[in-house]
Amino acid sequence: MPSTTRVAVMAGALVYSIGLAACNKKNEGTVVDTTASGMQTATVSVDTTPLKVSDIQVGKAVGTDNKISNSTTTFGPRDTMYVSVITDGAAKDAKLTAKWTFNGKQVVKESSQTISPSGGTTATEFHVDKKTAWPKGKYTVEVMLNGVSAGTKDLEVK
Repeated sequence: MPSTTRVAVMAGALVYSIGLAACNKKNEGTVVDTTASGMQTATVSVDTTPLKVSDIQVGKAVGTDNKISNSTTTFGPRDTMYVSVITDGAAKDAKLTAKWTFNGKQVVKESSQTISPSGGTTATEFHVDKKTAWPKGKYTVEVMLNGVSAGTKDLEVK
């Protein structure tokens, strides 16, 4: 009897270990091609990492990759202020918002974009400009992901 119990416990532990290891893997989907030439099956890795903001970049210019190419927190009265929101992971219809304020009170601009990244790193660009000169002082840009603050950056117009 004791050896039967030991075998059952070890078998249960093995099943638990395999199940735990499977939980730590990325989801894999199977793509099946049923064309006239025959049946082919391929396994495709799908990134299911939840979307998160990993960096907020600010500056005077943005590159073709939507990342800041001229990083600074100090601006002139006629400069356009750019923010690049770097996200990692995957999501469908996630809402990114950038909200600029002047002297902690006055909202200068708030804009949103809906993104659906399929995984990895994604850069989303926002900017604010003005036909007349910016008032000198302190500005803040707050980035929100689905309505939750993901961070702020302090800026200054001199």
